Amino acid sequence: MDVKLSVGDQDEIWERRRQKLEALTGADPSQRQDDPAQPDKFIDPLLFSAAKEPDVDKFIKALEDHCAKQRVSLHVLLERRSPSESTLLHAAAGTDDNVKAVIHFFPAHLIYCANSRGETPLHIAARAGKAVAVELLLRQGVLIDPDRCGNSALHEAVRNRHRKVIGQLVREDPSLLYCENNESKSPLCIAIETGDLEVLTLLLEAPNNCEDWRRSKGERIFRMPPVHRGHLPIHVACIEDNVKIIEELLQKWSDPAELPAGSGQNILHLSAMYGSIATVEYILKSPKFNHLINARDFEGRTPLHLAASHCQPSVVLLARDWRVDMKLVNNDNMDMKERVPPPGKVQPFTLSSRLIIWSIAGAPRSGELAICKPTVRSPRKRDVLHWKAHTDTVNFRAVVLALVASVTFTSGFSVSGGYNGSEGDAGIPVLLHKVMYDVFVISNSMAMYSSITSLMILLWSFTDDDYVELYALALSYLPFLVTLGTMPLAFMAGV
Repeated sequence: MDVKLSVGDQDEIWERRRQKLEALTGADPSQRQDDPAQPDKFIDPLLFSAAKEPDVDKFIKALEDHCAKQRVSLHVLLERRSPSESTLLHAAAGTDDNVKAVIHFFPAHLIYCANSRGETPLHIAARAGKAVAVELLLRQGVLIDPDRCGNSALHEAVRNRHRKVIGQLVREDPSLLYCENNESKSPLCIAIETGDLEVLTLLLEAPNNCEDWRRSKGERIFRMPPVHRGHLPIHVACIEDNVKIIEELLQKWSDPAELPAGSGQNILHLSAMYGSIATVEYILKSPKFNHLINARDFEGRTPLHLAASHCQPSVVLLARDWRVDMKLVNNDNMDMKERVPPPGKVQPFTLSSRLIIWSIAGAPRSGELAICKPTVRSPRKRDVLHWKAHTDTVNFRAVVLALVASVTFTSGFSVSGGYNGSEGDAGIPVLLHKVMYDVFVISNSMAMYSSITSLMILLWSFTDDDYVELYALALSYLPFLVTLGTMPLAFMAGV
């Protein structure tokens, strides 16, 4: 039977707990004398583990046992640290009740202190989403400093999607919204990367009455210091292909052309370059983004240029849209169907990208073609030795497959046992009704078709494009294995 305690009963229980801890100090906390500290001693591992447990009474009992066993006061135990320089408050910060029990007995300098990773108890409480512990720590005037990775307590709360803690921290210090970690990411950027729309909305609508931060929402979101690679939060959302967050951000500033990336690229440039299919479709379907479709960056590249040069499937979506101007060239005079760069300039597009453009350029185009992302990532740089090894593998497989195809084709007409010569059954195999004959025909046919299929796929690799060669080699692997498995089976059945 569940027993619910009244507020008065709860107060009485906590008063008894406080009295037990005060008895361990030897005096009232405000009047106690400092015991001789022993900084060379670490916290007992069992006591450190008990501080992490959610049972506060078990934690208090562990404190009593250790004080009695080691004949020291509570103050001495609280001064000790773990090998990583964490205090008992660091360990207790993952629970609400343990922090509530001991926080008033900690010296002020230990409440503020950081461990070897630069984490304060507030970092740990925020990461665990313990709102009561966070509130108690903030009441003590805990400095909201970053850890060694540059993450504030708000970074931790946003990354772990603890909405109540986020509200507490933002109300305490609104400037945390704009603090960047060592990766140059603010809490807003972390929220976009997690894809949690509720957390992002909570940050965007956070109350901000601080005199130094009294700005409009648009200014706070879009004039904040940019994150990694010169990208604003909306650019990160495009790279992550998160349409919902893009829609939310565009409500604060409706024209994304006013939010360029470091190279003068708009949101369609980034979406096309990183293969964000859902975002590209969203932009192409909305007439209000028409001015982004043929826009150019500082190097004169359109979104289609970037999609083609990075071998992204978004090139198909863009090339089939009637609004895309296929004749535009970049600063190196390179268009979509041919390369005419001046000598010594940019490298040409890969053959695979040019073939895609050539095949689509004359076809009817629309902006509603759905395409899936490729499962094979294209390598960025050719390695000569690896390329030679791949070429040798292709040649070896092609020879084997050609031999298998010719042998199995011949075996299909030269069946074991021969054919009947009588008039009634003339031309019918003698062993037609034998089980092993069926096995022979099936396995021989599979070996022949698999070898021909694999051989046709390998023909794609005889180009000057590394990407096509690697993709064809990987794609031909399965039918090659089928060939090697069914050919011995056909031989056994024939014998």
